[in-house]
Amino acid sequence: MRMLKLFTFLACFIAISFVIQGYFNHNHEKSKAKNSIVKSHQTDLEFKKFEVDEELNSPNDEKTVYLTFDDGPTSATTHILNTLHEFNAKATFFMLEPSMKEFPEAVHKIVEEGHGVGLHGVTHNKTLFYKSEKSALNEMTTAQETLEQITGIKTNLIRTPYGSVPYLTESYRKVLDRHGFKLWDWNVDSNDWSLSGKKYVNTVIRQIEKLIDAGETPIILMHDKENTANQLYNLLTYLTEHGFQMKKIEENTKPYNFNCYDRCRQLST
Repeated sequence: MRMLKLFTFLACFIAISFVIQGYFNHNHEKSKAKNSIVKSHQTDLEFKKFEVDEELNSPNDEKTVYLTFDDGPTSATTHILNTLHEFNAKATFFMLEPSMKEFPEAVHKIVEEGHGVGLHGVTHNKTLFYKSEKSALNEMTTAQETLEQITGIKTNLIRTPYGSVPYLTESYRKVLDRHGFKLWDWNVDSNDWSLSGKKYVNTVIRQIEKLIDAGETPIILMHDKENTANQLYNLLTYLTEHGFQMKKIEENTKPYNFNCYDRCRQLST
């Protein structure tokens, strides 16, 4: 009888031990799994935070600038094109009709190298160009036809002599707009026609920095002339080192026009 009780006691003790051991093992595994899930979740959160931080801390270094050259083509055009090619830069050339006839090879080279082409009229004489709405329209259509004859390309991009303010009044604008022309002014004046050497580059850089601080895209007015060509390398070096993409103006690019700018003044009567 004693042996039976002892056997029963031992059997119960062993069974209870197994139950207790199983309980602790189960809780231990649960704890390990929980810790693993927590660590994994923390890792995921850290990774996601890293991704967000990377996105927030990765500034968009690509900034656009439009280089534009007026009054060409000239004997300096090839020099300008070679420098642009060296920097893989694109520009837009607003050309005069007589100059296109004088330098047709330069016009072809501008197009072949993927630059933008625009019209600057015929006379570059404010008295003749702005004589009437018809005279302004005729100069642009004449230049348009000559460009098309030389290259087979028809462009609607125009820049009027001396810019649109103050001479291009509302009636002129309506006529040009009605014939599909897209008027372009500028917001950076290089003054390369009056500043010698590197001075025009320095004045351009100062204006660009102000525009970038204001969140505006620089549209640089330059001229197709030798002094401009000689210093262009320095300007393009600055633009490249500061992350600018030098693009041409497309037909579907939204035009920029003076909003009085610092050019508004009363017309003399």
